[in-house]
Amino acid sequence: MKLLSLWMSLFFMLTSWILGFYFISILYTPTIIIPFPNHFLWTNEYKGLLGLTTIITILTIPFLTYYFSKRKSVVHTRKWSAIALINLTAWLLTIGAQLKIVAYNLGICH
Repeated sequence: MKLLSLWMSLFFMLTSWILGFYFISILYTPTIIIPFPNHFLWTNEYKGLLGLTTIITILTIPFLTYYFSKRKSVVHTRKWSAIALINLTAWLLTIGAQLKIVAYNLGICH
């Protein structure tokens, strides 16, 4: 895992938070509908658009802090590469979920 994956992870994290707050500012509804394959979840704006972002951030911050503090001494093995890949995939899926929720609630996917 190189320093580039650390910066990419931070970029995706900030992008997710910015998109969440931006979409909250353009959606004028007290309830957000989260579409699942077989049912729907009704929740407020903040839980719907920033809930998953908050969970992934809480899971990612310790990893990024440890890696950033030990970046010179960490041996780049398959384990670290797999962790970095999982981290970046989780952030891309989070951003995709935010876009899907917003598209559904704006009526694009109805």
